[in-house]
Amino acid sequence: MSATTTTLRVKHAPGFRVDAARLLPVALAALPVAEVARIRLPAGNETCVVGDLFDLARADSEHVALEIEGDACWLDHVGAHLAEGALTLHGSCGDYTGFRMNGGLVRIEGDAGRFTGCEMSGGRLTVTGHSGDFAAGALPGDMEGMTGGTLTIHGNAGARLADRMRRGLVLVGGDAGECAASRMVAGTVGIAGHTGAHCGYGMRRGTLLLMQTPAQLPPTFTEGGRGFDVFWSLLVRSFAQEIAPFSTALRSAALPRRYAGDLAVDGRGELLIVR
Repeated sequence: MSATTTTLRVKHAPGFRVDAARLLPVALAALPVAEVARIRLPAGNETCVVGDLFDLARADSEHVALEIEGDACWLDHVGAHLAEGALTLHGSCGDYTGFRMNGGLVRIEGDAGRFTGCEMSGGRLTVTGHSGDFAAGALPGDMEGMTGGTLTIHGNAGARLADRMRRGLVLVGGDAGECAASRMVAGTVGIAGHTGAHCGYGMRRGTLLLMQTPAQLPPTFTEGGRGFDVFWSLLVRSFAQEIAPFSTALRSAALPRRYAGDLAVDGRGELLIVR
């Protein structure tokens, strides 16, 4: 299979939600354009044809890639289960972006809906706009949220960010809603803006880094912990290639205040507050 870029240009909004889980770079690159146009996508209790929703084009490139051009807030599961290749959507998309992806690259140049990066285990997912609730979290009833990979959200994130997260890195350049890092088991979450109420609720392990002091510190976290200078320097160094302000402001930041919790669940997580 040669390295090609498949481009799908949105013709019009269909008026119903469409499941894009079958639109993966490597799978589409293996098919002639005419066959790609005939792929049927789930749309509620019906199906629709790719060629009815998009204009298609194909070009040689250095890597296997899929480009989707145009706002598609009605398009769910963009990059779901992605294992390899690169997928870029030039616009906003629907819910479950990067759902259970385990490799490759997904870039959303706009906003994403709810459950962005839900249960992802690898790869890199970037949202240049805002994301809805439950980013990097778990499906209702599931025990594990994000278990690996990197999720960066340049704008704001909704409620329950990184709920039940077990591994990986999540960075939010804007604000986060209530219950950020709730029931977190492990991993690292950084929030540059303000956080809603109850951040770190039920947190057992992991690191929650806040660039702004929350309006109210969680009552079940206790201040303490010195001698983590080496850990802090390594963490700052690892953020050097990430999104601002983590890539810039942390270089000159003093050692943050450290809190441990959530003590209500005998948690050993850490809350680091830079300001």
